[in-house]
Amino acid sequence: MVAMYCASVVYPTDAENFDFEYFRSRHAPMFARLLGENCIRFEVHRALATPGAPPPPFAAAPTSGLRRQTFGATLAEHGAEIYVDIANFSGTQPTRGWAEVL
Repeated sequence: MVAMYCASVVYPTDAENFDFEYFRSRHAPMFARLLGENCIRFEVHRALATPGAPPPPFAAAPTSGLRRQTFGATLAEHGAEIYVDIANFSGTQPTRGWAEVL
């Protein structure tokens, strides 16, 4: 069984000039495409306010299921293209996190 890891990228609710539609339809699919076989799945989440609950801590968050074996090399190869595209939908850099899927 191949270990799976999750890459989470979180954009805060006060992200400058955040364009969710561009993020959803262009950036997240580009990320998955460039990662190729390393990307097992990806999802894009838009935070929703819930009555009676605290406000959501993020505006949007993609999560990607990844194979770790070659992910680092693939990200190094395509990272510049991925990171430069952030300016097309946000003036704020996201918080990035990595986790093992159990």
